Amino acid sequence: MTKSLLLLLAAAACAAAQVTLSTVQGGIVTATGAAYDFGPVALGNTATTVFRLTNTGAQAVYLTSLSLDGPVSPPPAYTPDFSVACALSPDLCGAAPTQQLPILINPTGTLDFTIQFEPFEVGSPSANMSIAAGNPISIILLGECVPGLTPLLNNQPLAFGQAVSFGNVQVGSSQTIKLMLANQSSGPLTVPAIPPLTGSDFSLAGAALSGPMVPAGSAAELDVIFTPSTAGPRLAVLTIGLQTFPLQGIGATPPPTNFPAPSVALKLATPASAEQGSLAVNLASASGSSGSGSVTLTFQPSATGVSDDPTVTFADGTRTAAFTVAPGASAGQFTGGSTVSFATGTTTGTLVFTATLGTQTAQASVVIRAAAIGIDAAVAQRDVACAPLELYCTTSNVELQVNGWDNTRTTSEIVFTFYDASGNAIAPGNITVDAGSAFQQYFAGSDLGGVFGLHALFPVNGDSNQVVAAEVQLINSAGTAQTARITF
Repeated sequence: MTKSLLLLLAAAACAAAQVTLSTVQGGIVTATGAAYDFGPVALGNTATTVFRLTNTGAQAVYLTSLSLDGPVSPPPAYTPDFSVACALSPDLCGAAPTQQLPILINPTGTLDFTIQFEPFEVGSPSANMSIAAGNPISIILLGECVPGLTPLLNNQPLAFGQAVSFGNVQVGSSQTIKLMLANQSSGPLTVPAIPPLTGSDFSLAGAALSGPMVPAGSAAELDVIFTPSTAGPRLAVLTIGLQTFPLQGIGATPPPTNFPAPSVALKLATPASAEQGSLAVNLASASGSSGSGSVTLTFQPSATGVSDDPTVTFADGTRTAAFTVAPGASAGQFTGGSTVSFATGTTTGTLVFTATLGTQTAQASVVIRAAAIGIDAAVAQRDVACAPLELYCTTSNVELQVNGWDNTRTTSEIVFTFYDASGNAIAPGNITVDAGSAFQQYFAGSDLGGVFGLHALFPVNGDSNQVVAAEVQLINSAGTAQTARITF
């Protein structure tokens, strides 16, 4: 009987010890001892460890309780620094559980759960973790709460809430302040999450953002960069763990660059209407820096009743041409090269070119004087169809078409002369037309400067083939212009 009792007690002891406790870190399972140490954790940070219950016996068992410094029910009195991170029970986790106690652990089976260490004040808190899973297990949880990484500026600790000032920084430039996150504890510390900075003028870089751990006695660099986009005070907030630090800086307007004095060089064969010219911007000396400038074109009409001539433009149809200046350059560069072309338009007046580079300006001008009418093209046709109700419309007509420009916009008379095959003027000779009223009415509604198109239809009594040529004279306030002999 005594021997049988001893065997029974031994068997009971083996059955009571069939569930073991271990930790799982990086896939490595390690048996726990009487205590488990989370090590140093910075204030405001969290450390977690996965614990594993393993049923080494041949019989199924149940996890019936898991407590930290107290029973499961009524609600445990566990220290707030340690908690069960997974939802094993509403009493433990305060949320909807994934599994309710009791939990079955089959033979050779395992059950994992996570314990979280989140210290709330500097010190060395501990807790007793008690587990009932067929056999009781008790283990002491240890941890150390350290102040965390200490932000240093110029090797001096930053006080909580201390402002970091960048002073005045030119708009478009950058200034970097290097902070060091120093680990003054006895063990490695995790770099806390550092959220993006508020305010688009500030940004972060440095090793502290890429290195998750800082060894004891070491520091990780955190670069705070200020790049003002506009002038004036700029603000942001840097958050490191539980600490916040205001960031402040002032965007300063950069001083104007001192460029050599510019000058406008014009190239125009004839200062007259309907011409093409070009200009260049030259510098008094080689530029010491890069920059950009522009040339604006304005037109001051001198013809009566004219406010502008929209055909006075640069080659791209605008009145502004941008150019750049490179270090060491003695002239500006436009999009198409060292010069930009312009049109003189078709109205008498003055073209004014103003070059601006930095704070300096230069001007040049071209005077387009009043001139006799310019003729661009003249065409003659026989037997041109016309509307039956049109005045002088017959079955045999000749038409003259003259395209040109009058930069004075004062066309008054037009003289037509027709010639036969022998070169003799056909009667009645010169045909003079008072065109002043018609041209004034046309120019009043035109936005094409002095450009016009003249169509003159003449009825022919007899054989229109006898009309072989014509000449047209156009008279304005500046003189008389005559076409070459136009043939049909």
